[in-house]
Amino acid sequence: MSRGRFVTVLGALAIATGLLGASAASAATLVGDYQFQGTRGSSGPGTALTDVGAGPNGFTSDNVLGVTRQVLTFPDKSGVKLSPAGIGSGAPAYSAVMTFKWTGLPTDEYVRVLDPSNGTDDGGFYEYQGNPDIYPETTEVQGTNLLFENNVYRTVAITSDPSVPQSTFYVDGTLQISSPELVPVVSDTLRFFKDNDTPTTDEDSPGAVSCIRVYSGVLSASEIAGIGASATCGTVSAPTSTPAKKKCKKHKKHKRSAESAKKKCKKKKKR
Repeated sequence: MSRGRFVTVLGALAIATGLLGASAASAATLVGDYQFQGTRGSSGPGTALTDVGAGPNGFTSDNVLGVTRQVLTFPDKSGVKLSPAGIGSGAPAYSAVMTFKWTGLPTDEYVRVLDPSNGTDDGGFYEYQGNPDIYPETTEVQGTNLLFENNVYRTVAITSDPSVPQSTFYVDGTLQISSPELVPVVSDTLRFFKDNDTPTTDEDSPGAVSCIRVYSGVLSASEIAGIGASATCGTVSAPTSTPAKKKCKKHKKHKRSAESAKKKCKKKKKR
């Protein structure tokens, strides 16, 4: 599909700018942890994922980044949906991490990674000709590194930070592209791998997903780098506060009585 919007191809300068804009420390809270070990339910907080699209999705065993584990496969024009996502609607701060592969990438089409519009809009995060792509309201941003190909698992991390504002797209722990625009979240819903329904589009590919983790709040660049390429989407420690140090009480010095001061230690006599 021809998008008909201005496209920015990011180089080293833009990526450096995105890194500077990223949060130094995270206040992100896990709201959904999906490992697909025979279930679409969360292994932590959050509601279960549901299938969306043509289907059917199904479980199978696969080698994911050197680890044999179950994954959820999805055919063309299919994916999964998290609703409610637990992040809010409009322009919430959120992060999503997913490890997946595609098995039928088209040569010259967009393929949806994440749709925050609940199927109502083109805005979102894509792959295009092997490159990561952010498609907000006005200026589309595309990467220059050919990172996506069929049958290769990648760990993608996406953040949306209204305080900057900034949308980011990481692959295997490294920032690839960032945009000063946000993509609105509709009805507290995130859809993965399935393109929007209205207007009807077909920017999809079959594939398989090993894990998805969703956070309310923005993961820091260092936290995403720590996740890297992970079959389980890594883990991020909850923010911890440093306990306040207790002040030591000063003990008052007691003066020896005049009588005790006069007493001297007697040495024992040698026998």
